[in-house]
Amino acid sequence: MINTYLYHSDNKVSTGHQEQIAMWQQDAHKKIWIDIQYDDHNIEQYSELLASLDCHHLAITDTFRKRHPPKVELFDDHIFLLYKGIHAIENNLKYVHQQIAFFISERLLITVHPQVSLGINAVLAAEKSKATFSPPIIIALDIIHKSAGIYLERTLDFENEISAIEDELRSESSESALLQLASYKAELIKLKRIFNYHNAIFAQLKTYDDEELPIDSISHAHKINDVAERLERLHSLSQMHYDICGDMIDSYISITSHQLNITMRILTVVTAIFVPLTFLAGIYGMNFEYIPELKYKFAYPALMITMFFMAITLTIIFKKKKWF
Repeated sequence: MINTYLYHSDNKVSTGHQEQIAMWQQDAHKKIWIDIQYDDHNIEQYSELLASLDCHHLAITDTFRKRHPPKVELFDDHIFLLYKGIHAIENNLKYVHQQIAFFISERLLITVHPQVSLGINAVLAAEKSKATFSPPIIIALDIIHKSAGIYLERTLDFENEISAIEDELRSESSESALLQLASYKAELIKLKRIFNYHNAIFAQLKTYDDEELPIDSISHAHKINDVAERLERLHSLSQMHYDICGDMIDSYISITSHQLNITMRILTVVTAIFVPLTFLAGIYGMNFEYIPELKYKFAYPALMITMFFMAITLTIIFKKKKWF
C-alpha cells in the first residue's frame, strides 16, 4: 500500500497514492512524502519503485532485509536511515517492533515499513492540524521523536511497576515477583540494544558537517539535537532500570541465602546436641543381658542426668558462640 502526501508551494497538501509521484516529478517546487507499507508479496514491486526514485540499490536491499540493525548512511542526494519503530504495545516494556526505512532529500521523504507505525500515525495527525507542512527532514525527525516519546512514556511508567515489585518482594508471594523481574530484565536488554543503536545513529549524524550532508542541516540542527537528547535519555533510563532490576534480584537472592544459612545453622546446632544423646540412648537401648549397669538401680537416673547435662552444656556453648 502506498500513501502519498504532495506538498504544494502555497502550503497546501493533497493526499493520494502512486499517481501523485508523477505530479511531483513534473514540478521542482513541490515536495512529497511517500509512505510505503509492504508485505512479502510486493517487495519486488516496491524495490523497482524506489530504484526509479534514484534510491541507492544497497539501501534498497537493506530496507527489505529482515532483522537489520538501525543505521544511517549518506549518499549523493539523500540520507538513508534505518530505525526501530513501534507497531503495537503489549505492556510497559514489551513492544511489537518493526523496521522503518527513511530516504530523506530536500524534496522527498520516503518511509518504508511492513506494518502500521504508531510514530507515523502520530505525525500524520499532527501535520494535518498545522497551517503549514514541514520539510521532509523535519517530518522524518518528528516520526522518530514521536516514536521515542512512546518509548519514553512507557519507560517512565515502569518506575511505578518497579516500586510495586519491590513491595511484593517483601511479601510471601515474592517468587512470582522474582520471575517478573527476570522477565523485565530480559526485555530491558533488548531495549538497551535498540536504544544504543539509535543513540549511535544520531551521535554519528551530529558529527557530519553541513557540506557532507546532502540536505540543509544547519537550520534543522536544533531538531536533530532535540531528538538525539531524547534518545540519549532513553538509553540512560533503560540502563538505570536494568541495573535496578539486577540489584533487586541480587538482593532477593542474598536475603534468601542468608535465611537459608540461618536455618541450616539452627539445624546443625540441634543435630550437634542430639547426636551424643542418641549415641547414649542407642547403647542402652540394645537388648543384651550384660549391658554395663544393667542391674544397677541408679543407672537410668544417672544416664538421664548425664544426657540433660550434655544437652544444656552444648546449648550454652552454642549460645555463647551466637550460633543461634
